[in-house]
Amino acid sequence: MPVYNGERYLEEALRSLVSQTFEDFELRISDNASTDGTSAICRDFASTDPRIRYKRNAENVGFARNQNLVMEDAIGDYFLMTHSDDVRLPTYLERTIPILDEDPGIMVCYTTTRDIDEQGAFLPRKEPDIHYDSEDRGERFRDIIRMDHLCEPIFGLTRISALRQTRLHGDYADSDRVLLAELILRGRFVRLPECLFHRRAHANQSTAIAASRQSRTVWYNPAYKDTLIFPHFRQFGEYVTAIGRAPVSWSTRASCYAAMTRWIRANRRRLIGDVDYAGREIARPLYHAMTRSN
Repeated sequence: MPVYNGERYLEEALRSLVSQTFEDFELRISDNASTDGTSAICRDFASTDPRIRYKRNAENVGFARNQNLVMEDAIGDYFLMTHSDDVRLPTYLERTIPILDEDPGIMVCYTTTRDIDEQGAFLPRKEPDIHYDSEDRGERFRDIIRMDHLCEPIFGLTRISALRQTRLHGDYADSDRVLLAELILRGRFVRLPECLFHRRAHANQSTAIAASRQSRTVWYNPAYKDTLIFPHFRQFGEYVTAIGRAPVSWSTRASCYAAMTRWIRANRRRLIGDVDYAGREIARPLYHAMTRSN
């Protein structure tokens, strides 16, 4: 669990994890130098549950790096990304672990998700039909790079051996999509029909406090604050790199590269938006300089 200033929902999230019916797991928490009551809550839970390992960063290392810290520190066969504002029902691990145990070709097992609001009430949600479990790697890749899904599998139980073959979370907006693409080129994803995961929507989540891809990339890595950012071009390049690194046949690789040409057409407005944003960022200081001189 990577966390930063998560005190509002943290206790509920931690209770949902320590109450799992499958009890043989370790919970590693990486506190990204929180300034609220996060540290006290985590230390309190860790003092009563030996399965919890709490670590606090000396300084805020950015969202992406903090996510990767818990992945790098993970031990065992499987990894589950958990956030401080979400809720797992008690049988989540009990239901997902046997799926990975029984089939080494499955990289991720997750369950149906429901969105909840700040008070825990269910929100309307529609998830598109995506063939994560297809035997055709090219088909899986074509579906995972679509922009109309909410990356549900990123919060599923994941095979660590596959995770170690990826570049983990990139320090740019929507890097979770690229990570999923890397994983799905290595094996199938399976979604169980039970709703055992509640994903919270609230005013302090990343998409709310950093609505644009550019601002969200800075939130992922503060070092980008004063640089020009082309997030959709970056995402395209990372997808292409992922294809080249994947252990797939040449025919599958060709199919994936073809999918990327279609991705360019489908997302041309987003790519143009990157250029437009950069142009305005370059022009802004020139405009202010001209205004002052007049």
